[in-house]
Amino acid sequence: MNDNYITEEKEKEELEIDLGQFFRELKKRWRLIVISTFSLCLLVSVFTIFFIDKKYKSEATIYLTPKVNETTGTVDANSISGNNQLVNNCLSILKGNSVLQKVADTLKLSYDEVASSISVSNDAETQIIRISAITKDPQKSKDIVDTTVSTFTEMMLEILNLKNITIIDYAKVPEGPVSPSIVKNAIIGAAGGFVLSCGYIFLAVLLDKRLKNKSEAEQFLGIPVLAEIPYFED
Repeated sequence: MNDNYITEEKEKEELEIDLGQFFRELKKRWRLIVISTFSLCLLVSVFTIFFIDKKYKSEATIYLTPKVNETTGTVDANSISGNNQLVNNCLSILKGNSVLQKVADTLKLSYDEVASSISVSNDAETQIIRISAITKDPQKSKDIVDTTVSTFTEMMLEILNLKNITIIDYAKVPEGPVSPSIVKNAIIGAAGGFVLSCGYIFLAVLLDKRLKNKSEAEQFLGIPVLAEIPYFED
């Protein structure tokens, strides 16, 4: 029982000593940590700027306008309810092969290119639909959105005789890219450099089995040190 207790106490003491040594090494090698953090931050930033393709997003917003009661001049509640149900159908049609293929043919693009770039979403509990496209070319992103909106409007008129689609926000040529984020990637790079340098120092401390002082020698050998021989450099 006593042997187990002594062993556990010894392991705890070794752990405390190792952690203490680790923090001392961190303080001692702070230049390595700073250089690693800054270097990886700079490396990732340069890679992001020069080697990762910039992507541009253009977006348009359409609205399913509810009918107005001609007698009372108020919005028809049944029309709002019907539009809410119609939104899901519109989303399915916008994402469907017919619309996407027609957009691809109009712009002389591949179907896969259009399908992978376009995104359709709906604000919850509203009749607002957002259509966006992300590509490497800002003008192409705008063209895809414009063509999708016009194609969808024409198809809804032909299929459902739906005339209450209103464009709230027209697509614009984006002024700047939405990705990649240089700041975000730089922070990730800096964090990576910090973690790697600390990990290296931790392993160096963990794998270093040398006895560096009287206390470590006594702990390792289990006997007191009676004398020390000083070391003199030439």
